[in-house]
Amino acid sequence: MFVPMANESSKSDPAFPPRDRRDRSVEACRAARLKKADRESRIVSLLNRGVSVAEIAATEGLSLSRMRRLVQATLVKRLPQPPAEFLALQLSRLNEALLVSYSAMYNSASGTNFDAVDRVVKIVRELDRYHGFSLPQAPRLEAAPPRLPPPAQNPIEFAGSNAELCGNGAVSD
Repeated sequence: MFVPMANESSKSDPAFPPRDRRDRSVEACRAARLKKADRESRIVSLLNRGVSVAEIAATEGLSLSRMRRLVQATLVKRLPQPPAEFLALQLSRLNEALLVSYSAMYNSASGTNFDAVDRVVKIVRELDRYHGFSLPQAPRLEAAPPRLPPPAQNPIEFAGSNAELCGNGAVSD
């Protein structure tokens, strides 16, 4: 039995009307990108709120398998960048923060801004850590406040009790 291919049928058979061509104008592409970004942000927002993938698929009007693929693709896009690129980004951010804090350290009207000095010191410490100049810090254990030693079990005997004084003023038994 001969079964015509879909392309052959669509040309001559009115049961398969020709599909409209997709609008490829700049405005249509921009609108499609915005629509996709809105859908992605809705999906991420719902996932963050704890809504199940099946419920999101129902609200978006998609099949469960399609929604799972979308969620997986979205999460892959949002994963952190590779360590080298992430390190470069963090160093850039710290450099910018250092410049801002450094410029805020002294103001001619109010004098020295000690809060900004503290921030500069913290930022420089972080930069040193990223560049490998500092040792990893052990977590600080909160030191207990100093306390007096517990009282002695046997109190010290003082001179004048039943002990005798020697010639040099020392107590003897």
